[in-house]
Amino acid sequence: MDLTLSDIRLIRKIAERGRMADVARELRLSPASVSARLKAAEDSLGAPLFLRTTRSLSLTEEGRRFLAASDGLVNAWEGLGKAVRGQQDEMAGPIRITASYDIGASHIAPVLQAFQADFPGVVLDLHLDDAVVDVVGGGFDIAIRSGALPDSRLKVRHLARGRRLVVASPAYLVTAGTPRTPWDLAEHRCIVRRAGGVVVDDWYFEQDGRTVAVRVPLSLITNDGAQTRRWALAGAGIALKSWLDVAEDLQAGRLVSLLPDWMLPAMPLHLVSPPRSPEPRRVTVLKERLIAHFQTLNSFSYPATGISP
Repeated sequence: MDLTLSDIRLIRKIAERGRMADVARELRLSPASVSARLKAAEDSLGAPLFLRTTRSLSLTEEGRRFLAASDGLVNAWEGLGKAVRGQQDEMAGPIRITASYDIGASHIAPVLQAFQADFPGVVLDLHLDDAVVDVVGGGFDIAIRSGALPDSRLKVRHLARGRRLVVASPAYLVTAGTPRTPWDLAEHRCIVRRAGGVVVDDWYFEQDGRTVAVRVPLSLITNDGAQTRRWALAGAGIALKSWLDVAEDLQAGRLVSLLPDWMLPAMPLHLVSPPRSPEPRRVTVLKERLIAHFQTLNSFSYPATGISP
């Protein structure tokens, strides 16, 4: 058989995803169909393109040469299509985004709503999850992540320093009192996150170049960052939160920042995306919108708090 552009794109997508099952799910094909098309393409080329194991695929030397040689062909074809369709058609199609519950609801969702109003041909699929997801394997175009980034395959843009605060509601402080040092937290009800199956009850504080760890008492535990905030707003205890999650609550007086003489280690916020070339224009434009949103946030502090990212 002669290879078609569809076959070439399929091979490139298998190389990008690393698993035929993921490609089959994305293209709404059966895994057997994807496997058969790949086998037929390899037979046509007279060389195996992938080394297969029970769990994953990796490119052979022939496969790497095939990908490099196909770059120009695919780019030329897509460039021809863009010239014919124009920019408006480029701004159409699906975009999958993943973020944590708090950041997703308070910052990402409003940007997506405005973006979709500007480009109604774009279908936005927002996946909220406080767990770290597989960006490539999950078929996501954009992920908003905080903390360490172990996956070196991803393209990364810094969004915010990710300052963190210890907060509580005024109502809670009236009844329980205000802690003056990290060690005072032992006498308070604390709302604690469970991350990756681990209860994060060791809170770290920095002052004058030294770092201290305080194990806080457990009152409420959740793996949902948004629920942590809701409990804090309801007066259920003291919570450790990102500035980005609670900035408006601090401004409105619904929450109070505690222990102002102590800092907590920051959790930098990043925008990450798969290493695709070329990247769909709709994805590039949305990334620019999201980056601009956080740049605006980084440029000011809330007057009532004096706190910035």
